[in-house]
Amino acid sequence: MYKLFVFSICVFHVYAVLDANEGPLSLDPKMNRPEEKKFIPTKEWQVVAEGQAIPPGLHVRIDMQTGKKEAKLLEEGNDGGNSNSALISTETSVDDSIEEVKPELDYSEIKEALKKIKNDAKETSEGNVGKGFRTYDQIKEEMMELEQSIKTEYEIVKELVAKYLSTKDDLERQLILSDLEFYVHQYDNAQDFVKMGGFSEVVLPALNSTKKDLRSSAAFLLGSACQSNPKAQIAAMERGILPHLIRLISFDPNPDVRNRALYAISSIIRHFPLAQKEFINHGGMTAFADIFLTSSADSLKLQLKIVTLLGDIILEKDMAAQRLKDFTRSELSESANEAEKAMLAEKLRQYEAAGIEKVLVEQNFCRLLPRLLTSIGNVDDKQTRREDLSFIQGRPLREEHDVVEKVVQAMLILARSCRTDFQSVRNQIQTLGERYQELKNVEQAQMSSRTSDADKDSIDLYYSKIHDMCQQLWTQLQKDEL
Repeated sequence: MYKLFVFSICVFHVYAVLDANEGPLSLDPKMNRPEEKKFIPTKEWQVVAEGQAIPPGLHVRIDMQTGKKEAKLLEEGNDGGNSNSALISTETSVDDSIEEVKPELDYSEIKEALKKIKNDAKETSEGNVGKGFRTYDQIKEEMMELEQSIKTEYEIVKELVAKYLSTKDDLERQLILSDLEFYVHQYDNAQDFVKMGGFSEVVLPALNSTKKDLRSSAAFLLGSACQSNPKAQIAAMERGILPHLIRLISFDPNPDVRNRALYAISSIIRHFPLAQKEFINHGGMTAFADIFLTSSADSLKLQLKIVTLLGDIILEKDMAAQRLKDFTRSELSESANEAEKAMLAEKLRQYEAAGIEKVLVEQNFCRLLPRLLTSIGNVDDKQTRREDLSFIQGRPLREEHDVVEKVVQAMLILARSCRTDFQSVRNQIQTLGERYQELKNVEQAQMSSRTSDADKDSIDLYYSKIHDMCQQLWTQLQKDEL
């Protein structure tokens, strides 16, 4: 026999109406009535009043038409109830040790509970809003802390210099030199570095270090600080750094150190005729000439950089002379223009006092330059032709073309002083012109095949440029011969 526990959930209606302006709380008046009489079950069906509590373990049925609820004690066997009633039954075990839960709630308790819910929600909302916003004083204090944590580049450079002077570890010093090199690219940072004693206390000792990495990093740092920075250039010359760089480029066994020493020399003496004269006085041109007497691959790269530097310096002088000539022809005679004219005249005088073109001739550069052309030979086979044509299609350029470009360009600049010595390579210049004529024709044909101006601009015309320089040099040498 199954013991069935048939129950129904008594619905307890609480109607709470909260005033929009947080007025008093009102409940359904039915909640304020006295307690109903406790239901006493029997073996007969009895009507259960609305809201009346019933003990567990009863047989309960609800008439779905009238909504009337009835209950009685459980009996053995099936009960033939009214067919118009829907009976919900379940089998359960009742634990007598569990206390009966009183279904009734006191009206005052419900009212207080609902008030507490409303007040808690309001306090929580205000608390969350407060957490999401900061006062003006809090924001101001945080901004001050942020500003204090951000260091200026001046402070960073100063700390790096102090750290370099305090450490004895060579690897750490090398890293500091690398960091400083990054910052001195900025114009003001380089000048601040000089004022902090960077050249005297950091660069010079590192250039004289027995560690090649320190020498290389120091030369690189110096070159970056002086590049297009007149005040740094003056400071480097005044602190006597040029002789140390000349020594490195002449005697240092490490190619990287020598290349970076040349970079530093170039940064110091470009557009600075007084430094150029100082460089010559300390044997810099002799050191350059000695480099042309070696024939290693590393030396060739260094030689091309020297050729480019010397050609640029001669062009500086020519441009200064041309600017002064143009200014003299001008009809303007204001005092400001007169001051500018005097400045141009003084700079041209300094270039002439340096006399770098004269020293180039004295150091046999007129003979050394053509040797670079003869060193590349006259290789002109199918393989080299294919490689040259592939460059037009965007592939890497053969190294020989870079040599020809830089040497011919320098020879054009020096032709007025070296016309006699350059006659020895006149035939080779003519041969080079013919080779580059073929490549120029290919470039021109490719240019003609392009339809838009953008496509035409994408073609470098590199070979055409070299051909024109070779033709110009050959023509000039031909006139000198006649």
